[in-house]
Amino acid sequence: MNTNGLYIGGQFVSFAEAKKSQPNLKQIASRNNVSSFSSFGSVLPNPDPILKKMGKDITVYKDIRSHAVVKGALRRRKAAVKAKAWRIVQDEASEQVFDHINQIFKKLQVNKITGSLFDGTWFGYQPCEITWAYQDGAWLPVKIEAMPPDWFFFDPQNELRFKDKNAGQEGLLVEARKYLVPTQDASYENPYGEPDAALVFWADAFLQGGKEFWVRFTEKYGSPWVIGKYGNNYDEAKQETLLNNLYAMVQDAVAVIPDNSQIEIIEAAGKSASADVFERFLMYCRSEINIALLGQNQTTEAEANRASATAGAEVSAEISDGDCEMTAEQYQLLIDWIVDYNWGGPSPQFEYFEDSNGGIEQAERDSKLSATGVRFSNQYYEREYGFQEGDLLPPVEPTPSVSFAEYTPVRTEFAAAAAPVLAAEAEPHLNDMVDRVRHVVQSATSFQNLQDDILAEFSELDSSELTKVMQIALTVAELQGRSEVNDGD
Repeated sequence: MNTNGLYIGGQFVSFAEAKKSQPNLKQIASRNNVSSFSSFGSVLPNPDPILKKMGKDITVYKDIRSHAVVKGALRRRKAAVKAKAWRIVQDEASEQVFDHINQIFKKLQVNKITGSLFDGTWFGYQPCEITWAYQDGAWLPVKIEAMPPDWFFFDPQNELRFKDKNAGQEGLLVEARKYLVPTQDASYENPYGEPDAALVFWADAFLQGGKEFWVRFTEKYGSPWVIGKYGNNYDEAKQETLLNNLYAMVQDAVAVIPDNSQIEIIEAAGKSASADVFERFLMYCRSEINIALLGQNQTTEAEANRASATAGAEVSAEISDGDCEMTAEQYQLLIDWIVDYNWGGPSPQFEYFEDSNGGIEQAERDSKLSATGVRFSNQYYEREYGFQEGDLLPPVEPTPSVSFAEYTPVRTEFAAAAAPVLAAEAEPHLNDMVDRVRHVVQSATSFQNLQDDILAEFSELDSSELTKVMQIALTVAELQGRSEVNDGD
C-alpha cells in the first residue's frame, strides 16, 4: 500500500493519484519522434511546392515581384495597410508605461516598418532585425530593418537560424527578442508560411513568356508583306539587290527596282483571330495574378461594372484586414518585449481601427448628437478627426441674436402679483410708453398682429429695449385676455 500522499478535504490522496490528475507536459508528436521523418540535420527544408519542384530557393520570388501586374497588386495591398489608422490603447497598463510606449512609437519609422512586415505575405515569412539601444534610462528599439529571407531557415524545432558563414550547415540560432518574424498562415508543419508568390509564379511566367511570343507575332503579322517578283534573267546578285530595295521600301516606303520586276503588297489577312488568342491568354494570366493577390479582378478589368467593382473592393478590404492583423501581432510582440525589458507589468495594446478622419457620415452623426445636448471632448476630435493637440480651442459663447424671447404664458394665480412688478419695472424706462403699449394691445386682433404692431410703434428703440417692450406687451395681452374671460363668467 502506498502511504505517500496528503489529506485533501478530509480524503487521503496519494502522490501517484495526484500525478495522474496533472496534464502531460511532454510533446508526443515531433519530427524527432515520427518514424517517417527524414533527418536533414539542423535544416528544415521549405515545403513550398514551387521551390521543391524547381529545386531552387526563395530568391526566385524576388524577380517576379518587379513585374508590372504583380507589383501593382502588391503596392495596392501594402498601401492599404500603411494607410490604416492605428493607436496604442492603455488597457491595464499604467499611465507611465502607456506614455512611454506612445513616445517610443512616435520616434519609430512606423510606415517603413509596416511595409517591411507586410513582405511576410509575399515570401511567407520575413525576418526583421531589431537594433536595441539603452537610451533615456531604458532599452529601446532604435531601428527595425527587414533582412533577405533567403539568409535564414528554420530548424526541426521551428527555430529561426541565420546562415552564418562560420556556423556551417547548422547555421546560427537567432537570439530571442532579436527578430520580428511575421508569417502568413504558418503552422508546425510549415513554419515558413504560405507565400503569395507561389500562387502567382506560373501565371506570371506564362504572362511574361506570352508577351514575348505576342511581340514576335505582331512584328511578323502586324505589318504587310512586300513581295518582289524577278525575271528569269536575274542572277543571285540581282536578286540580292532587289531584296535590299524591298527592305528599304519597308523602312522608308521608297524603292528603285528594274522595270521588269513586280512588287506586291499583301496584308496578313485572317491573322486577327490568332492575335485575339494571344490577348485572351495574357488577360487570363493577368486575372489569375489579381485574383491571387487581391481576391478578385473586378476592380482591375475594363469590363467590370460598378456593382462588381464594389463587391471586389469589399473582398480586397477583407484581405487588407488580414494583412493588418499580421502586422499588429508583431507590433504587440514588440511592445511586450519593451515593457518586459524596462518596467514589467501589463502592456498597452496595439490596434488598428477605422478612422473616418472627418468622414461625412460620422460628422453628420456627431452634429445630430450635439443638437441633442451631447458634448464631445477635444481628445475625441483629435482622435476621430485627425486634429493635433492644441488645434482645438474652448468653444466661444455665441453672440445673442436680435430675435425676441419666446413668449411664455403666465399662470392666472400670479397675474395679480405680476402686474405691480411689471409697472414698477417699466416706469423708469418707459414712462409714457405704457399708454402706447396699452393702445397697441387693445387694437391688436391676434398675437401675430400684436408683434407687428409693436415693431411699428416702437421702431426707434434698440433691440434690447424693444425686447422688453415686447415682453411687457405680451404679458399685458395675456392678462387682458384672462380678465375678459373671468368677466364673462
